[in-house]
Amino acid sequence: MTETQQPLKGLSNEEVVLSRTMFGSNAMIKQKKNLFLNSVFVMVKEPMFLLLLTATSIYFITGDFGNGIFMTVAILLVSTISLYQESKSRTAIEALKKLSQPKSKVIRNNEIIEIPSEDIVIGDLLQAEEGTFIPADGMILQSNDFSVNESILTGESLAVFKNETTKNNTVFLGTIVTGGLAICEVTAIGNKTQLGIIGKSL
Repeated sequence: MTETQQPLKGLSNEEVVLSRTMFGSNAMIKQKKNLFLNSVFVMVKEPMFLLLLTATSIYFITGDFGNGIFMTVAILLVSTISLYQESKSRTAIEALKKLSQPKSKVIRNNEIIEIPSEDIVIGDLLQAEEGTFIPADGMILQSNDFSVNESILTGESLAVFKNETTKNNTVFLGTIVTGGLAICEVTAIGNKTQLGIIGKSL
């Protein structure tokens, strides 16, 4: 960040309360449902699964028990693998939530303060610095040699350099700052973040 850039005041206490009232807090809300049964329900609605089930039924109806049993075993095997992979994906998301740092630095009332990450609201000015997790999605307003690791979202392990002057000016919850410093305006929190959307889809 350079000396010519205007100082950022951040939200006032009243604006924080208003934002939290309108958009909620920065927390992942867990859906109360049986995840296993939901996964099974989604899987059995897949066209390929229905096609295999139909073919298996035809084999048994026509007395071709050999192929019928083979297809049944194949369906059970594929279903088990699919459910296992989905379970691992959910576990990875849950592990990331636990890794998220409990506190973050924001600019409020014209000063930098440290607050619980769950208290971050839409419009907050987040200070992202080397070695910390990004606690919400946001847009870079000011930066200095800033880079992040976005492997949790993209699978790419190399650091990505970002700044406020290019299209690549967004940061995401769960990514790690690998270098530099940036001030980012929070644009999405909790389940509305990219990571939250991915988590809900699993």
